[in-house]
Amino acid sequence: MPNKSLVLIGSLLTGSLLFANISRADNGVMLEVTITNLTHGQPLAPVLVATHEPGVAFFEEGEAPSDELAWLAEAGNGQPMADYLWTLEAVDDVQISTGGLTFPGDSTTVQVWAQTPNDHISVGSMLGATNDAFFAIKDLPLPTKGTKTVTYMASAYDAGSETNDELATTVAGLGGEAYSPNDSGEGFVHIHSGIHGIGDADPAVLDWRNPVARIIVNRVK
Repeated sequence: MPNKSLVLIGSLLTGSLLFANISRADNGVMLEVTITNLTHGQPLAPVLVATHEPGVAFFEEGEAPSDELAWLAEAGNGQPMADYLWTLEAVDDVQISTGGLTFPGDSTTVQVWAQTPNDHISVGSMLGATNDAFFAIKDLPLPTKGTKTVTYMASAYDAGSETNDELATTVAGLGGEAYSPNDSGEGFVHIHSGIHGIGDADPAVLDWRNPVARIIVNRVK
């Protein structure tokens, strides 16, 4: 049974994220992307999946987070990032999962298109009961016609856009503020160090070790 306190984030994620864009590649390669939550207690927000030409990255380790990344990592809202990606000609398709949260041990599947098997994939989503943690893979190869399936393991990153105070007033999954534009955090994207029990978040339930998600990309057409 999911922790009831974590379900609070669901109200933040209803409606605005339930969208589907028209792919630029609907005559290309169809893919099923299955994301499995490997954490003990963290819910995953709706997952953003993008296909694109090699060289596209929606964040860079060691660099300042964009506002779009802050929305994804702090509020679980991937729509601003999806809107940004759709402005890039190199992007084939962007979809966000429509089934709500993915709880520990559960999986979510998203269908996307790519122009060619030589294109790449990026995936990202918030760890819901955190200030600004997100898991991601970025700019990785799609399965070839010969292999059909590839599996990637995703680590958790800290967007660096919000202070990790672990308070119920600031953690969206605990009922707090979602997007915090007045908190600049550490200022750069880095590997997340987990939950430390300095606020209201219980590390016995909400802490994790990497990897936090398994991503299986299956070529179906």
